[in-house]
Amino acid sequence: MATSRYGKGSWIYKLLIILLTVALIGSIYLPKKLWQEEAKNVEECRTRMNNIFNAALFYQHFNADFTDSLEQLIEFLKTDSTYHAYVDSVVGKPLNVYLLEIDTLRQRQHELEATFPSVDPLDSLSVSGFYKHVESIVLDNRLMRDKLEALREEMKRHPYFPLNIYDGALDIIERKDFFLQYEVIRNMIMQNTPQFAVDASNAILGDYTTITDKLNETLAAMPDMYTLADSLHACPTTHNPYKLSVEFIDTTNTIRQVVVECPIDSAYIESVNADFMLSTIGALTVENHGNIKGGDRSWEDQK
Repeated sequence: MATSRYGKGSWIYKLLIILLTVALIGSIYLPKKLWQEEAKNVEECRTRMNNIFNAALFYQHFNADFTDSLEQLIEFLKTDSTYHAYVDSVVGKPLNVYLLEIDTLRQRQHELEATFPSVDPLDSLSVSGFYKHVESIVLDNRLMRDKLEALREEMKRHPYFPLNIYDGALDIIERKDFFLQYEVIRNMIMQNTPQFAVDASNAILGDYTTITDKLNETLAAMPDMYTLADSLHACPTTHNPYKLSVEFIDTTNTIRQVVVECPIDSAYIESVNADFMLSTIGALTVENHGNIKGGDRSWEDQK
């Protein structure tokens, strides 16, 4: 009998150890998981509010008035042909032009590479002409970089523009090592080792290919930005709709501003605080993610 009781007690003891171990692991990893999720939700919520605000400005531009209907605003982004044509004119058409200009830069790079064997490092005229050729291409690459950077500023204004794809092209031509390849070309030609100059030139040509591919991917992904507008409806934390309003900001009721507010309220915060798993075990705290009033973002004031 004593042996039987000892065996039963040992089993219960082992079970308690397992349960306590699971509870300990959960108390360590659950808070981290919840905090990371909420941090992502804060960032995404503010991105959505930015997109809603920008969309409201475009709506006013094409309809000569603001709207306080979030549903109407989202429908505008998804279906308004005039807005879609505008995006194509200020983004799509410049992208196509830049693709042609990059192809021209690619051809000029091939032409530069073809001159490598004929450059005499001991001939000052030959070297001077070669250097001018290189500097001309470098300058035009810098101008292309500036154009792509300026175009990105326009892209940022449009909700859910595929910037993640576009940045894959921009990052290349912004890199120091992209332009460093031209220094390598000059140095290798002066050292009479043209094969190393060819290697550097091939690296540049490979970068042009990647840039072209990313810009074409951006063009192909542009129509998706309109269908993604549905996700602007709700805060990712509460899944409740944003508050969109238009308010007067002067005593004569002539000047108005758009207001976008996160829907997290005291009732939702209290529900999180009352949830044992979220607040006690997960140590999660939730706050309102902020608002945008006439272009002023409340979270920027907190910095």
